[in-house]
Amino acid sequence: MTEILFQPLGNPLAASRPLEKIADIDSRLSRTHYFDGRLLTAEDLERDQVYLDERLRKAGKVIGEGVAAGLELSFDFYSGILTLTPGSGITRLGRIVQLDETLTVNVTDSALISQLNGGKYRQFNRGLYAVVLNYTEVATDLAEIFPTDLVSKRGADYASVTEAVQLGLVPLPLPLSQQDDLHSRASLIRTLQDNELVDSLIPGDSLPLGILAIRDDTPLWLDSELLRHPTRQHNDTRAQREDLFRQYRQLFNDVMDYRRSATLSQNFAASEYFSLMPASGPMPKACVDAERGVQSFFPDHFNVHVAPVRMAEVDLLIRESLHLPPLDLNSKDVVDVMVLVPLTNNRFGQYATQLERRTELPERRLKSTDPLRLSLYPRPAPHEIDTDADTWREIFAVSEQENIVYVRRPARAAETRVSGIVIADGFSDPVGSPPVDDYVPPVDIDGPGYDDGEAFLNYFNLWSVVEYRQPKGEREFEAYQKLTENYGRKAETVQWILLLLIRISPWFDPILWRTLLLSAEREMLDKVSSELFANDDGHPYNTGKILYGLLKDAGADDALMEDVKQLTEKVTPV
Repeated sequence: MTEILFQPLGNPLAASRPLEKIADIDSRLSRTHYFDGRLLTAEDLERDQVYLDERLRKAGKVIGEGVAAGLELSFDFYSGILTLTPGSGITRLGRIVQLDETLTVNVTDSALISQLNGGKYRQFNRGLYAVVLNYTEVATDLAEIFPTDLVSKRGADYASVTEAVQLGLVPLPLPLSQQDDLHSRASLIRTLQDNELVDSLIPGDSLPLGILAIRDDTPLWLDSELLRHPTRQHNDTRAQREDLFRQYRQLFNDVMDYRRSATLSQNFAASEYFSLMPASGPMPKACVDAERGVQSFFPDHFNVHVAPVRMAEVDLLIRESLHLPPLDLNSKDVVDVMVLVPLTNNRFGQYATQLERRTELPERRLKSTDPLRLSLYPRPAPHEIDTDADTWREIFAVSEQENIVYVRRPARAAETRVSGIVIADGFSDPVGSPPVDDYVPPVDIDGPGYDDGEAFLNYFNLWSVVEYRQPKGEREFEAYQKLTENYGRKAETVQWILLLLIRISPWFDPILWRTLLLSAEREMLDKVSSELFANDDGHPYNTGKILYGLLKDAGADDALMEDVKQLTEKVTPV
Protein backbone atom coordinates (compact mmCIF):
# COMPACT_ATOMS: atom_id res chain seq x y z
CA MET A 1 0.00 0.00 0.00
CA THR A 2 1.37 3.35 -0.98
CA GLU A 3 1.81 5.67 1.95
CA ILE A 4 -0.10 8.93 1.64
CA LEU A 5 1.71 11.85 3.15
CA PHE A 6 -0.32 14.85 4.47
CA GLN A 7 1.37 18.25 4.43
CA PRO A 8 -0.65 21.02 6.12
CA LEU A 9 -1.02 24.26 4.24
CA GLY A 10 -0.43 26.36 7.33
CA ASN A 11 -1.70 29.88 8.02
CA PRO A 12 -1.25 32.06 4.92
CA LEU A 13 -1.56 35.23 7.02
CA ALA A 14 1.22 34.03 9.30
CA ALA A 15 3.37 33.31 6.26
CA SER A 16 2.84 36.87 5.02
CA ARG A 17 3.57 38.63 8.32
CA PRO A 18 6.78 40.23 6.97
CA LEU A 19 4.51 42.22 4.62
CA GLU A 20 3.22 44.16 7.61
CA LYS A 21 6.53 46.01 7.67
CA ILE A 22 6.08 47.33 4.12
CA ALA A 23 2.30 47.21 3.58
CA ASP A 24 -0.95 48.04 5.38
CA ILE A 25 -2.68 44.75 6.12
CA ASP A 26 -6.43 45.05 6.77
CA SER A 27 -8.15 41.76 7.59
CA ARG A 28 -11.54 43.23 6.64
CA LEU A 29 -10.33 43.68 3.07
CA SER A 30 -9.72 40.00 2.36
CA ARG A 31 -11.48 38.41 -0.61
CA THR A 32 -12.00 34.82 -1.73
CA HIS A 33 -9.55 33.24 -4.14
CA TYR A 34 -11.44 31.28 -6.82
CA PHE A 35 -10.10 28.27 -8.68
CA ASP A 36 -11.54 25.18 -10.36
CA GLY A 37 -12.41 22.33 -8.05
CA ARG A 38 -12.83 24.45 -4.93
CA LEU A 39 -15.85 23.85 -2.68
CA LEU A 40 -17.56 27.20 -2.01
CA THR A 41 -19.57 27.86 1.13
CA ALA A 42 -21.77 30.75 2.16
CA GLU A 43 -18.87 32.11 4.23
CA ASP A 44 -16.70 32.37 1.11
CA LEU A 45 -19.33 34.35 -0.78
CA GLU A 46 -20.10 36.57 2.19
CA ARG A 47 -16.40 37.38 2.45
CA ASP A 48 -16.58 38.94 -1.01
CA GLN A 49 -19.70 40.89 -0.07
CA VAL A 50 -17.93 42.29 3.00
CA TYR A 51 -14.87 43.13 0.90
CA LEU A 52 -16.92 45.09 -1.65
CA ASP A 53 -18.89 46.83 1.10
CA GLU A 54 -15.73 47.95 2.89
CA ARG A 55 -14.21 49.20 -0.35
CA LEU A 56 -17.30 51.29 -1.07
CA ARG A 57 -17.26 52.71 2.44
CA LYS A 58 -13.61 53.71 2.12
CA ALA A 59 -14.39 55.44 -1.17
CA GLY A 60 -17.26 57.28 0.49
CA LYS A 61 -15.01 58.48 3.32
CA VAL A 62 -12.52 59.83 0.79
CA ILE A 63 -15.26 61.91 -0.86
CA GLY A 64 -16.43 63.19 2.51
CA GLU A 65 -19.58 63.02 4.63
CA GLY A 66 -22.63 65.17 3.97
CA VAL A 67 -25.24 65.96 1.34
CA ALA A 68 -23.93 65.57 -2.19
CA ALA A 69 -27.01 66.78 -4.08
CA GLY A 70 -30.69 67.52 -3.42
CA LEU A 71 -32.28 66.16 -0.24
CA GLU A 72 -34.00 69.46 0.54
CA LEU A 73 -36.12 69.17 3.68
CA SER A 74 -39.29 71.19 4.29
CA PHE A 75 -42.24 71.06 6.67
CA ASP A 76 -45.84 72.28 6.39
CA PHE A 77 -47.06 73.14 9.88
CA TYR A 78 -50.70 73.26 8.78
CA SER A 79 -50.84 69.74 7.32
CA GLY A 80 -48.00 68.19 9.34
CA ILE A 81 -46.32 66.93 6.14
CA LEU A 82 -42.55 66.51 6.18
CA THR A 83 -41.19 66.51 2.60
CA LEU A 84 -37.79 65.37 1.37
CA THR A 85 -36.77 65.91 -2.26
CA PRO A 86 -34.69 63.38 -4.25
CA GLY A 87 -30.93 63.46 -3.86
CA SER A 88 -27.90 61.66 -2.51
CA GLY A 89 -25.38 61.91 0.31
CA ILE A 90 -22.71 60.08 2.27
CA THR A 91 -22.90 59.13 5.95
CA ARG A 92 -20.07 59.53 8.44
CA LEU A 93 -19.12 55.85 8.01
CA GLY A 94 -18.89 56.23 4.22
CA ARG A 95 -22.27 54.72 3.33
CA ILE A 96 -23.82 56.21 0.18
CA VAL A 97 -27.55 56.88 0.53
CA GLN A 98 -29.74 57.88 -2.39
CA LEU A 99 -33.38 58.90 -2.67
CA ASP A 100 -34.83 58.65 -6.20
CA GLU A 101 -38.24 60.20 -5.65
CA THR A 102 -39.87 62.69 -3.29
CA LEU A 103 -40.61 61.25 0.14
CA THR A 104 -43.45 62.63 2.26
CA VAL A 105 -44.63 61.63 5.73
CA ASN A 106 -47.26 63.03 8.07
CA VAL A 107 -45.53 63.34 11.44
CA THR A 108 -48.91 63.88 13.13
CA ASP A 109 -50.24 60.50 11.90
CA SER A 110 -49.52 58.56 15.10
CA ALA A 111 -51.17 55.37 13.82
CA LEU A 112 -48.91 55.12 10.80
CA ILE A 113 -45.78 55.94 12.80
CA SER A 114 -46.70 53.32 15.42
CA GLN A 115 -47.23 50.73 12.69
CA LEU A 116 -43.87 51.50 11.04
CA ASN A 117 -42.10 51.15 14.38
CA GLY A 118 -43.72 47.91 15.55
CA GLY A 119 -46.19 49.46 17.96
CA LYS A 120 -43.73 51.88 19.56
CA TYR A 121 -43.73 55.67 19.49
CA ARG A 122 -47.48 56.26 19.45
CA GLN A 123 -46.67 59.79 20.47
CA PHE A 124 -43.57 61.93 20.58
CA ASN A 125 -42.04 63.08 23.80
CA ARG A 126 -41.25 66.73 24.23
CA GLY A 127 -37.80 67.52 22.89
CA LEU A 128 -35.55 67.95 19.88
CA TYR A 129 -35.29 65.38 17.10
CA ALA A 130 -32.72 65.07 14.34
CA VAL A 131 -34.35 64.39 10.98
CA VAL A 132 -32.12 61.79 9.29
CA LEU A 133 -32.04 59.63 6.21
CA ASN A 134 -31.22 56.12 7.37
CA TYR A 135 -29.58 53.36 5.40
CA THR A 136 -31.48 50.09 5.86
CA GLU A 137 -31.54 46.55 4.49
CA VAL A 138 -34.82 44.78 3.73
CA ALA A 139 -35.09 40.98 3.45
CA THR A 140 -37.08 40.00 0.33
CA ASP A 141 -38.19 36.79 -1.41
CA LEU A 142 -37.88 33.23 -0.10
CA ALA A 143 -35.41 30.45 -0.87
CA GLU A 144 -35.59 26.77 0.10
CA ILE A 145 -32.93 25.31 2.41
CA PHE A 146 -31.92 21.82 1.40
CA PRO A 147 -30.75 19.43 4.14
CA THR A 148 -27.02 18.83 4.40
CA ASP A 149 -27.41 15.43 6.06
CA LEU A 150 -30.00 12.65 6.47
CA VAL A 151 -31.31 14.03 9.75
CA SER A 152 -31.98 17.62 8.76
CA LYS A 153 -35.25 18.75 7.21
CA ARG A 154 -36.00 21.20 4.50
CA GLY A 155 -36.52 24.80 5.47
CA ALA A 156 -36.76 28.33 4.06
CA ASP A 157 -34.98 31.61 4.46
CA TYR A 158 -35.07 34.98 2.68
CA ALA A 159 -33.42 34.88 -0.72
CA SER A 160 -32.13 38.43 -1.19
CA VAL A 161 -31.34 41.64 0.64
CA THR A 162 -32.60 44.92 -0.78
CA GLU A 163 -30.94 48.19 0.22
CA ALA A 164 -33.25 51.10 0.96
CA VAL A 165 -33.45 54.41 2.81
CA GLN A 166 -35.81 55.52 5.57
CA LEU A 167 -36.72 58.96 6.82
CA GLY A 168 -36.49 58.89 10.58
CA LEU A 169 -36.28 60.95 13.75
CA VAL A 170 -33.46 60.52 16.25
CA PRO A 171 -34.16 61.91 19.77
CA LEU A 172 -31.43 64.35 20.81
CA PRO A 173 -30.33 64.57 24.45
CA LEU A 174 -30.51 68.36 24.27
CA PRO A 175 -33.02 70.45 26.20
CA LEU A 176 -35.84 72.17 24.33
CA SER A 177 -35.74 75.77 25.48
CA GLN A 178 -38.82 77.57 26.72
CA GLN A 179 -37.90 80.45 24.41
CA ASP A 180 -39.42 81.03 20.99
CA ASP A 181 -38.08 79.20 17.96
CA LEU A 182 -35.71 81.98 16.85
CA HIS A 183 -33.88 82.16 20.19
CA SER A 184 -33.88 78.36 20.55
CA ARG A 185 -32.30 77.88 17.14
CA ALA A 186 -29.73 80.59 17.85
CA SER A 187 -28.62 78.84 21.05
CA LEU A 188 -28.36 75.53 19.17
CA ILE A 189 -26.02 77.13 16.65
CA ARG A 190 -23.46 77.56 19.42
CA THR A 191 -24.10 74.14 21.00
CA LEU A 192 -23.72 72.21 17.75
CA GLN A 193 -20.36 73.75 16.88
CA ASP A 194 -18.84 70.86 18.85
CA ASN A 195 -18.32 68.31 16.09
CA GLU A 196 -17.64 65.44 18.50
CA LEU A 197 -20.97 66.12 20.20
CA VAL A 198 -22.76 65.86 16.86
CA ASP A 199 -20.99 62.56 16.09
CA SER A 200 -22.17 61.12 19.39
CA LEU A 201 -25.78 62.14 18.71
CA ILE A 202 -26.20 60.88 15.13
CA PRO A 203 -25.81 57.18 14.16
CA GLY A 204 -22.89 56.54 11.82
CA ASP A 205 -25.06 55.20 8.97
CA SER A 206 -27.55 58.10 9.12
CA LEU A 207 -27.37 61.33 7.17
CA PRO A 208 -28.56 64.34 9.25
CA LEU A 209 -30.83 66.77 7.41
CA GLY A 210 -32.15 69.12 10.11
CA ILE A 211 -33.71 69.47 13.55
CA LEU A 212 -37.42 69.25 14.40
CA ALA A 213 -38.76 70.54 17.74
CA ILE A 214 -41.85 68.82 19.19
CA ARG A 215 -43.92 69.72 22.25
CA ASP A 216 -47.19 68.12 23.37
CA ASP A 217 -46.97 65.79 20.37
CA THR A 218 -47.09 68.84 18.08
CA PRO A 219 -44.22 70.01 15.85
CA LEU A 220 -43.09 73.53 16.75
CA TRP A 221 -40.42 74.40 14.21
CA LEU A 222 -37.98 72.88 11.72
CA ASP A 223 -34.47 74.14 11.00
CA SER A 224 -33.18 72.53 7.81
CA GLU A 225 -29.62 73.95 8.17
CA LEU A 226 -28.78 72.76 11.67
CA LEU A 227 -26.80 69.47 11.42
CA ARG A 228 -27.06 69.50 7.62
CA HIS A 229 -23.95 70.27 5.55
CA PRO A 230 -22.55 69.50 2.09
CA THR A 231 -19.94 66.78 1.60
CA ARG A 232 -16.73 67.55 3.45
CA GLN A 233 -13.87 65.84 5.22
CA HIS A 234 -14.45 65.03 8.87
CA ASN A 235 -13.40 67.83 11.25
CA ASP A 236 -12.65 70.26 8.40
CA THR A 237 -12.44 73.59 10.26
CA ARG A 238 -13.02 75.76 7.19
CA ALA A 239 -16.09 73.71 6.21
CA GLN A 240 -17.51 73.98 9.74
CA ARG A 241 -17.22 77.77 9.56
CA GLU A 242 -19.06 77.68 6.24
CA ASP A 243 -21.78 75.64 7.98
CA LEU A 244 -22.03 78.37 10.61
CA PHE A 245 -22.38 80.96 7.85
CA ARG A 246 -25.30 79.09 6.25
CA GLN A 247 -27.00 78.51 9.61
CA TYR A 248 -26.66 82.16 10.56
CA ARG A 249 -27.87 83.40 7.16
CA GLN A 250 -31.05 81.30 7.28
CA LEU A 251 -31.82 82.28 10.87
CA PHE A 252 -31.07 85.93 10.11
CA ASN A 253 -33.54 85.88 7.20
CA ASP A 254 -36.16 84.31 9.46
CA VAL A 255 -35.53 86.97 12.10
CA MET A 256 -35.96 89.74 9.53
CA ASP A 257 -39.19 88.14 8.22
CA TYR A 258 -40.55 87.84 11.75
CA ARG A 259 -39.75 91.43 12.69
CA ARG A 260 -41.21 92.65 9.41
CA SER A 261 -44.46 90.71 9.88
CA ALA A 262 -44.72 91.87 13.51
CA THR A 263 -44.08 95.50 12.42
CA LEU A 264 -40.99 95.63 14.63
CA SER A 265 -38.07 97.91 13.91
CA GLN A 266 -35.28 96.59 11.68
CA ASN A 267 -32.84 98.41 13.97
CA PHE A 268 -31.83 95.90 16.67
CA ALA A 269 -28.75 94.50 18.38
CA ALA A 270 -27.33 91.18 17.22
CA SER A 271 -27.18 90.01 20.86
CA GLU A 272 -31.00 89.99 20.98
CA TYR A 273 -30.90 86.71 19.07
CA PHE A 274 -27.30 85.57 18.50
CA SER A 275 -24.37 84.75 20.72
CA LEU A 276 -22.15 83.24 18.02
CA MET A 277 -21.90 84.65 14.49
CA PRO A 278 -19.73 83.73 11.49
CA ALA A 279 -16.79 85.89 10.47
CA SER A 280 -18.97 87.41 7.73
CA GLY A 281 -22.65 87.62 6.94
CA PRO A 282 -25.64 89.90 6.38
CA MET A 283 -26.82 92.59 8.78
CA PRO A 284 -29.70 95.10 8.69
CA LYS A 285 -29.03 98.35 6.87
CA ALA A 286 -31.16 100.15 9.46
CA CYS A 287 -28.58 99.38 12.16
CA VAL A 288 -26.06 101.82 10.65
CA ASP A 289 -26.27 105.60 10.69
CA ALA A 290 -23.18 106.63 8.77
CA GLU A 291 -24.10 110.33 8.93
CA ARG A 292 -23.65 110.34 12.71
CA GLY A 293 -21.08 107.53 12.80
CA VAL A 294 -23.34 105.25 14.89
CA GLN A 295 -24.21 101.56 14.67
CA SER A 296 -26.47 99.46 16.90
CA PHE A 297 -25.80 95.89 15.73
CA PHE A 298 -22.43 95.02 17.32
CA PRO A 299 -21.28 95.42 20.95
CA ASP A 300 -19.58 98.64 21.97
CA HIS A 301 -16.13 97.03 22.38
CA PHE A 302 -16.08 96.03 18.70
CA ASN A 303 -14.12 98.29 16.35
CA VAL A 304 -16.62 98.80 13.55
CA HIS A 305 -15.94 100.68 10.31
CA VAL A 306 -18.13 101.17 7.24
CA ALA A 307 -17.05 101.52 3.61
CA PRO A 308 -18.61 101.23 0.16
CA VAL A 309 -17.69 98.20 -1.96
CA ARG A 310 -18.33 96.97 -5.47
CA MET A 311 -21.30 94.62 -5.57
CA ALA A 312 -19.39 92.08 -7.69
CA GLU A 313 -16.72 91.71 -4.99
CA VAL A 314 -19.00 91.01 -2.02
CA ASP A 315 -19.09 87.21 -2.44
CA LEU A 316 -15.31 87.05 -2.76
CA LEU A 317 -14.79 89.13 0.39
CA ILE A 318 -17.20 86.89 2.29
CA ARG A 319 -15.41 83.70 1.21
CA GLU A 320 -12.00 85.12 2.07
CA SER A 321 -13.08 86.07 5.58
CA LEU A 322 -14.57 82.67 6.45
CA HIS A 323 -11.16 81.32 7.46
CA LEU A 324 -11.17 83.75 10.40
CA PRO A 325 -12.63 82.74 13.80
CA PRO A 326 -16.36 83.35 14.44
CA LEU A 327 -17.62 86.40 16.32
CA ASP A 328 -18.35 85.48 19.94
CA LEU A 329 -20.67 88.17 21.29
CA ASN A 330 -20.26 86.81 24.84
CA SER A 331 -16.52 87.47 24.76
CA LYS A 332 -14.97 90.81 25.72
CA ASP A 333 -12.17 90.48 23.17
CA VAL A 334 -11.75 93.46 20.86
CA VAL A 335 -12.75 92.55 17.30
CA ASP A 336 -12.31 94.58 14.12
CA VAL A 337 -15.35 94.50 11.82
CA MET A 338 -15.83 96.15 8.43
CA VAL A 339 -19.39 96.92 7.32
CA LEU A 340 -19.68 96.87 3.52
CA VAL A 341 -22.29 98.78 1.54
CA PRO A 342 -22.61 97.12 -1.92
CA LEU A 343 -22.77 99.52 -4.89
CA THR A 344 -22.70 99.14 -8.66
CA ASN A 345 -19.38 99.78 -10.40
CA ASN A 346 -20.45 103.18 -11.64
CA ARG A 347 -21.74 104.39 -8.28
CA PHE A 348 -18.78 102.95 -6.41
CA GLY A 349 -16.36 104.94 -8.56
CA GLN A 350 -18.39 108.08 -8.03
CA TYR A 351 -18.75 107.90 -4.24
CA ALA A 352 -15.32 106.44 -3.51
CA THR A 353 -13.82 109.55 -5.13
CA GLN A 354 -15.98 111.81 -2.96
CA LEU A 355 -14.84 110.01 0.20
CA GLU A 356 -11.14 110.49 -0.48
CA ARG A 357 -9.29 111.68 2.57
CA ARG A 358 -8.58 115.37 2.60
CA THR A 359 -5.10 116.68 3.33
CA GLU A 360 -3.50 119.89 4.53
CA LEU A 361 -1.17 119.91 1.53
CA PRO A 362 -2.95 121.86 -1.23
CA GLU A 363 -0.78 120.43 -4.02
CA ARG A 364 -1.14 116.82 -2.97
CA ARG A 365 -2.53 114.87 -5.94
CA LEU A 366 -2.55 111.33 -4.57
CA LYS A 367 -5.23 110.69 -1.97
CA SER A 368 -6.44 107.66 0.00
CA THR A 369 -9.86 106.72 1.33
CA ASP A 370 -10.31 106.00 5.04
CA PRO A 371 -13.30 103.93 6.20
CA LEU A 372 -15.67 105.68 8.58
CA ARG A 373 -15.46 104.62 12.23
CA LEU A 374 -18.78 103.64 13.84
CA SER A 375 -19.68 103.47 17.52
CA LEU A 376 -22.58 102.12 19.51
CA TYR A 377 -23.40 105.52 21.02
CA PRO A 378 -22.88 109.02 19.62
CA ARG A 379 -19.41 110.26 20.47
CA PRO A 380 -16.92 112.76 19.02
CA ALA A 381 -15.72 111.47 15.67
CA PRO A 382 -11.95 111.00 15.03
CA HIS A 383 -12.21 113.43 12.12
CA GLU A 384 -14.69 115.85 10.62
CA ILE A 385 -17.54 113.74 9.18
CA ASP A 386 -20.10 116.49 8.58
CA THR A 387 -18.46 117.21 5.25
CA ASP A 388 -19.18 113.61 4.18
CA ALA A 389 -22.72 113.44 5.56
CA ASP A 390 -24.42 114.05 2.22
CA THR A 391 -22.23 111.47 0.50
CA TRP A 392 -22.97 108.79 3.09
CA ARG A 393 -26.67 109.58 2.92
CA GLU A 394 -26.62 109.06 -0.84
CA ILE A 395 -24.58 105.85 -0.54
CA PHE A 396 -27.17 104.21 1.71
CA ALA A 397 -30.01 105.57 -0.40
CA VAL A 398 -28.74 104.16 -3.71
CA SER A 399 -27.59 100.80 -2.31
CA GLU A 400 -29.96 98.28 -3.88
CA GLN A 401 -29.42 95.60 -1.23
CA GLU A 402 -32.06 95.21 1.50
CA ASN A 403 -29.33 94.13 3.91
CA ILE A 404 -25.68 95.09 3.99
CA VAL A 405 -22.72 92.82 4.79
CA TYR A 406 -20.14 92.69 7.58
CA VAL A 407 -16.76 90.96 7.46
CA ARG A 408 -14.28 90.34 10.25
CA ARG A 409 -10.85 91.84 9.75
CA PRO A 410 -7.63 90.09 10.84
CA ALA A 411 -6.04 91.35 14.03
CA ARG A 412 -3.64 94.18 13.26
CA ALA A 413 -0.11 93.81 14.51
CA ALA A 414 0.60 97.55 14.19
CA GLU A 415 -0.96 100.69 12.77
CA THR A 416 0.80 100.47 9.41
CA ARG A 417 -2.25 99.73 7.23
CA VAL A 418 -1.02 96.12 7.10
CA SER A 419 -3.51 93.66 8.62
CA GLY A 420 -1.32 90.58 8.43
CA ILE A 421 1.16 88.63 6.32
CA VAL A 422 0.11 85.33 4.75
CA ILE A 423 3.06 83.02 4.24
CA ALA A 424 1.21 79.91 3.01
CA ASP A 425 -2.29 79.42 1.69
CA GLY A 426 -2.07 76.39 -0.58
CA PHE A 427 -0.77 78.04 -3.75
CA SER A 428 2.50 79.34 -5.13
CA ASP A 429 3.95 82.78 -4.51
CA PRO A 430 2.22 85.41 -6.68
CA VAL A 431 4.00 86.21 -9.92
CA GLY A 432 5.90 89.41 -10.27
CA SER A 433 7.05 89.87 -6.66
CA PRO A 434 9.35 92.91 -6.41
CA PRO A 435 13.10 92.21 -6.28
CA VAL A 436 14.87 92.93 -3.03
CA ASP A 437 16.99 95.62 -4.73
CA ASP A 438 13.85 97.61 -5.57
CA TYR A 439 12.66 97.86 -1.97
CA VAL A 440 12.08 101.42 -0.84
CA PRO A 441 12.31 102.00 2.95
CA PRO A 442 9.44 103.83 4.64
CA VAL A 443 9.59 107.58 4.38
CA ASP A 444 9.23 109.87 7.40
CA ILE A 445 6.22 111.88 6.30
CA ASP A 446 6.95 114.54 8.93
CA GLY A 447 10.59 115.00 8.02
CA PRO A 448 12.12 117.39 5.52
CA GLY A 449 12.71 114.59 2.98
CA TYR A 450 8.99 113.76 2.62
CA ASP A 451 8.04 112.72 -0.92
CA ASP A 452 4.34 112.28 -1.61
CA GLY A 453 4.77 109.81 -4.45
CA GLU A 454 7.20 107.53 -2.61
CA ALA A 455 4.98 107.52 0.46
CA PHE A 456 2.05 106.46 -1.70
CA LEU A 457 4.04 103.64 -3.32
CA ASN A 458 5.00 102.32 0.11
CA TYR A 459 1.37 101.33 0.64
CA PHE A 460 -0.18 101.01 -2.83
CA ASN A 461 1.78 99.55 -5.74
CA LEU A 462 1.44 97.01 -8.52
CA TRP A 463 3.15 94.26 -6.53
CA SER A 464 0.63 94.53 -3.71
CA VAL A 465 -2.40 94.09 -5.99
CA VAL A 466 -1.20 91.40 -8.37
CA GLU A 467 -2.14 88.71 -5.83
CA TYR A 468 -5.80 89.64 -6.34
CA ARG A 469 -5.67 90.24 -10.12
CA GLN A 470 -3.09 87.71 -11.26
CA PRO A 471 -2.12 87.63 -14.96
CA LYS A 472 -4.07 85.01 -16.93
CA GLY A 473 -1.63 83.39 -19.33
CA GLU A 474 1.88 84.00 -20.62
CA ARG A 475 1.07 87.14 -22.65
CA GLU A 476 -0.63 88.74 -19.67
CA PHE A 477 2.33 87.90 -17.43
CA GLU A 478 4.78 89.46 -19.91
CA ALA A 479 2.63 92.59 -20.07
CA TYR A 480 2.52 92.79 -16.27
CA GLN A 481 6.32 92.46 -16.03
CA LYS A 482 6.86 95.19 -18.62
CA LEU A 483 4.32 97.44 -16.89
CA THR A 484 6.05 97.11 -13.51
CA GLU A 485 9.50 97.63 -15.00
CA ASN A 486 8.57 100.80 -16.90
CA TYR A 487 5.88 102.34 -14.68
CA GLY A 488 6.04 100.60 -11.29
CA ARG A 489 7.77 103.59 -9.63
CA LYS A 490 5.69 106.33 -11.23
CA ALA A 491 3.19 107.18 -8.55
CA GLU A 492 0.68 109.05 -10.70
CA THR A 493 0.59 106.27 -13.31
CA VAL A 494 0.16 103.65 -10.59
CA GLN A 495 -2.78 105.60 -9.20
CA TRP A 496 -4.55 105.58 -12.57
CA ILE A 497 -3.85 101.83 -12.90
CA LEU A 498 -5.32 101.16 -9.45
CA LEU A 499 -8.46 103.13 -10.36
CA LEU A 500 -8.86 101.04 -13.52
CA LEU A 501 -8.40 97.83 -11.54
CA ILE A 502 -11.40 98.93 -9.50
CA ARG A 503 -13.49 99.90 -12.52
CA ILE A 504 -12.74 96.95 -14.84
CA SER A 505 -14.64 93.76 -13.94
CA PRO A 506 -12.67 90.52 -13.25
CA TRP A 507 -14.47 89.16 -16.34
CA PHE A 508 -11.79 90.93 -18.42
CA ASP A 509 -8.80 89.53 -16.50
CA PRO A 510 -7.61 87.59 -19.61
CA ILE A 511 -6.84 90.96 -21.30
CA LEU A 512 -6.42 93.20 -18.24
CA TRP A 513 -2.65 93.70 -18.06
CA ARG A 514 -2.18 94.03 -21.82
CA THR A 515 -4.88 96.72 -21.81
CA LEU A 516 -3.22 98.58 -18.94
CA LEU A 517 0.22 98.37 -20.59
CA LEU A 518 -1.03 99.74 -23.91
CA SER A 519 -2.96 102.50 -22.14
CA ALA A 520 0.14 103.49 -20.17
CA GLU A 521 2.32 103.49 -23.28
CA ARG A 522 -0.19 105.67 -25.18
CA GLU A 523 -0.60 107.95 -22.10
CA MET A 524 -4.34 107.38 -22.14
CA LEU A 525 -4.97 105.90 -18.69
CA ASP A 526 -6.92 108.99 -17.64
CA LYS A 527 -8.98 108.83 -20.85
CA VAL A 528 -9.86 105.15 -20.30
CA SER A 529 -10.86 105.91 -16.70
CA SER A 530 -13.05 108.88 -17.64
CA GLU A 531 -14.74 106.93 -20.47
CA LEU A 532 -15.59 104.03 -18.18
CA PHE A 533 -16.79 106.38 -15.44
CA ALA A 534 -19.03 108.36 -17.79
CA ASN A 535 -20.55 105.52 -19.81
CA ASP A 536 -20.07 102.22 -17.96
CA ASP A 537 -22.98 101.04 -15.79
CA GLY A 538 -20.98 98.05 -14.50
CA HIS A 539 -22.32 95.49 -17.00
CA PRO A 540 -19.46 93.56 -18.66
CA TYR A 541 -21.03 93.97 -22.11
CA ASN A 542 -20.90 97.76 -21.93
CA THR A 543 -17.38 97.64 -20.46
CA GLY A 544 -16.25 95.46 -23.36
CA LYS A 545 -17.70 97.84 -25.96
CA ILE A 546 -15.94 100.81 -24.40
CA LEU A 547 -12.60 99.00 -24.12
CA TYR A 548 -12.87 97.72 -27.69
CA GLY A 549 -13.34 101.23 -29.06
CA LEU A 550 -10.53 102.73 -26.98
CA LEU A 551 -8.05 99.97 -27.84
CA LYS A 552 -8.90 100.20 -31.52
CA ASP A 553 -8.18 103.94 -31.52
CA ALA A 554 -4.92 103.26 -29.68
CA GLY A 555 -3.74 100.83 -32.39
CA ALA A 556 -3.90 97.60 -30.38
CA ASP A 557 -2.68 94.44 -32.10
CA ASP A 558 -5.13 92.00 -33.68
CA ALA A 559 -4.68 89.37 -30.95
CA LEU A 560 -5.71 91.78 -28.19
CA MET A 561 -8.65 93.11 -30.20
CA GLU A 562 -9.89 89.59 -30.92
CA ASP A 563 -9.65 88.62 -27.24
CA VAL A 564 -11.67 91.68 -26.19
CA LYS A 565 -14.26 90.92 -28.86
CA GLN A 566 -14.68 87.30 -27.79
CA LEU A 567 -15.02 88.21 -24.10
CA THR A 568 -17.65 90.82 -24.92
CA GLU A 569 -19.65 88.49 -27.17
CA LYS A 570 -19.89 85.89 -24.41
CA VAL A 571 -21.93 88.31 -22.30
CA THR A 572 -25.65 88.83 -22.88
CA PRO A 573 -26.24 92.47 -23.90
CA VAL A 574 -28.36 94.59 -21.58
